[in-house]
Amino acid sequence: MKNTAFALRIFMFLLLLSAATNTLAAPKMLYTHNKIRFISGGISHEEVVEMRKYAKKYSLNLLFSEGSVGRAVSGHNVDIYNESNEQVFRLKNAQPVLYVNLPAGNYLVLANNNGVKLRHKFTIVENETQKIILNWKDAVEEDSQTDSE
Repeated sequence: MKNTAFALRIFMFLLLLSAATNTLAAPKMLYTHNKIRFISGGISHEEVVEMRKYAKKYSLNLLFSEGSVGRAVSGHNVDIYNESNEQVFRLKNAQPVLYVNLPAGNYLVLANNNGVKLRHKFTIVENETQKIILNWKDAVEEDSQTDSE
């Protein structure tokens, strides 16, 4: 009887642990002051895989990288402006992957990584996902080095 009770406790612990792990793995929905839904993450491989499940639920998929090999970059600031040049979205210390739900329209994204700014104009079409990769090509010196150096 003691073994059964012990096994039941272990089973319940593992069940709770599994539920907690699954809850933690799912990206959190966050809201800006303009009620724009977004998720940001992608630091670990597991997080990237988990976030891909949500990509089509967002009208804008942004990926931030640096150097010629495209290393993931985090800690940058992202601002999105509508065609009237009004800021509609802002995120400080963004992660390598950012999914944002924007209404249909024309926009400009401005990303700032250590003082180096990248700009990209884009259009969101209703019921479609816009995918954009912003890369700071000159941000990493070691990309230009060869093995013989």
